Amino acid sequence: MSTDALAQSPKELQNKGLVFLVAQTPNGNKPLYLAEELKAIGAIPDYTFVPISFAKNEQKSDWFEAINPNGRIPALLDNREGKKPINVWESASMLLYLAKTYDTGFNFHFQDEDLQTELLNWIFFIQGGVGPMQGQANHFFRYAPEKIPYGIKRYQDETKRLYGVYEAHLSGAKDGKKKEWLVGDKYTIADMCTEPWIRASTWAGVELEPFPHLAAWVDRIEQRPATKAALKIPEQDKLTQMKDNPEEAEKMAEKASKWIMAGQPK
Repeated sequence: MSTDALAQSPKELQNKGLVFLVAQTPNGNKPLYLAEELKAIGAIPDYTFVPISFAKNEQKSDWFEAINPNGRIPALLDNREGKKPINVWESASMLLYLAKTYDTGFNFHFQDEDLQTELLNWIFFIQGGVGPMQGQANHFFRYAPEKIPYGIKRYQDETKRLYGVYEAHLSGAKDGKKKEWLVGDKYTIADMCTEPWIRASTWAGVELEPFPHLAAWVDRIEQRPATKAALKIPEQDKLTQMKDNPEEAEKMAEKASKWIMAGQPK
């Protein structure tokens, strides 16, 4: 990081250990799910988080882009003892880095190469499929200044199709084996990488009722103490807030739309 960028950056970036730059979004949730699980089993002592304001466009600041050149959250700075600090960006990359570096007991990933390959299949599936498609559904359904029925239907339908892949997998429709988790009969970073998007289905206008096994899987993850803790960082997540106050959804969407559209290329 340049001297100028460092001078502008939050002082927390100099803290020892893991420093997460986050906001309450599905991608922001992913690494924090794992961080809280690692903290719970004593694999890490704690971590620092720096809230990033989209309204202030902080993710486009020089100091932030010195850590993540793409100017998107989440990002991670690991101020490692005895080593040069390392920047990690992209949510799946962060999960893989944290698992390899700190989950040395393979609690949330696999030592078995075949199972680890299967885990990677599901991680790449969410990164290349549900995340981008549901993200577009969010945009056209919630944020776009003009409601375009074709765009809304196109991305909602594709999101539902992808949900159907998870439903078939968890229900055992293809192999006759019902599953509680995506890979290897245990909760892993594949689940952590996926659930934050699925739990946000209603924000994209997609309901989980047609996918009962997927809905039950979401509920299992939501009940984990580490998940509940992660969803309070850097503040209580908006989906939980909306459960208590559903009419807030439109207000939240209107507010978010302003900074989203302001950031679109002219």
